[in-house]
Amino acid sequence: MKKVLVIAYHLPPSRKVGALRTKGLAKYLPEFGWEPIILTGLLPREPDPSFRVVENHLPYQKWLRVLTTPSWRARIEKVGVQPTPSFLQKVYSFFRGLVDIPDSRIGWLPFAVASGRKIITEERIEAMISIFGPATCHLVAHRLKREFPHLFWLADFRDPWTQYRPKSVRTGLERRLEIKTLKDADVLSIVSDPLAQDLQKLHPGKKVYAISNGFDPEEMAEKPTLPLTKKFTIRYTGSLSRRNGSLESFLSSLARMMRKGLVEKEDLKVELVGAEERLARPSISKYGLSGFVVCLPFQEREKVLNCQRKSQILLFLEPEGPGMKGCFTAKIFEYLAAGRPILAIGSPQSVVADLLRQTRTGILCSTTEEIGETLTGYYQEWQKSGKVTYTGVREEIMKYSHREMAKRFATILEERF
Repeated sequence: MKKVLVIAYHLPPSRKVGALRTKGLAKYLPEFGWEPIILTGLLPREPDPSFRVVENHLPYQKWLRVLTTPSWRARIEKVGVQPTPSFLQKVYSFFRGLVDIPDSRIGWLPFAVASGRKIITEERIEAMISIFGPATCHLVAHRLKREFPHLFWLADFRDPWTQYRPKSVRTGLERRLEIKTLKDADVLSIVSDPLAQDLQKLHPGKKVYAISNGFDPEEMAEKPTLPLTKKFTIRYTGSLSRRNGSLESFLSSLARMMRKGLVEKEDLKVELVGAEERLARPSISKYGLSGFVVCLPFQEREKVLNCQRKSQILLFLEPEGPGMKGCFTAKIFEYLAAGRPILAIGSPQSVVADLLRQTRTGILCSTTEEIGETLTGYYQEWQKSGKVTYTGVREEIMKYSHREMAKRFATILEERF
């Protein structure tokens, strides 16, 4: 089995959404002939013992928390991070991290490079995948590629680095850094075709692949094993963006339905699970929905997945801003695995709209009228049968599993060998 070094700052048990992409590679790449060794920072708890993980020092700006928290001190002692950083590396990490360009993890750079060098030498690594973000992961890979030019380097993006940022001095500096860093990458990958096309323009001459995010097939709801909610329950799970026009459209449509008597108030239940109340509350109050739309606190992942599976409808709010039409968030793939109808609100030209049509897992609405019509249809179906029918096509859904994602990465690596 060939070995690949995966440089990723986020890996479960980290709760960062980017950890899921790394987990998918760690879990399923071996099925396609590649043994991944994950290079990451110090994790809050032990990772999955079936993964090969090398943890090393956090940026030195973050060590005050480490030194004052017993659980973190215990992790340091247990992991015994190697190689032990020199005094100069620690000083460099501290002062370099004070200027957080390209990100606040830049102080991790010297420790990650030292560990990467050791892994490459001892494990006879043949290829390397770096996962953005943070961008520091690409800088680590860049340094290692310069030292070991024979390595095949795939630079992967969950999100674009500088393409859609507003113009500023910082954006200009990072744009030059991005171009310089990725000049040495053999190939690039990003989560959708539209984003791949834009990335190609910024890095002409580079081959850019589209590899979407996905879900763990082991978390796929085979058949409904959990009872659906008795009420007409609509659930959104996850955080909210500060620009939430999609939420405004949904709440406006819901309030209009209630005014027209198209839905009985005692039948309705809308839950925003993990959403920041300070961002949602003004809109909820604006439309007089305080008694019907509630914000619930963050829950552990397994509880969130169960919430999704019990829902009559799952609500997806497309992020707003430049490039967002080409953005696949991790949430939409969790929803695919949940096996419940999805009501998405966003652009009809987005990749999410295409995904829902392909998998038949839901409907994307772009206007308040469309939202109202769709909700009314769902509600009338619920009134007749006590549930909203799920019509997803399993064969199409499984194309977006972490296994298929890992297969795409492995195929690209195999092209070199």
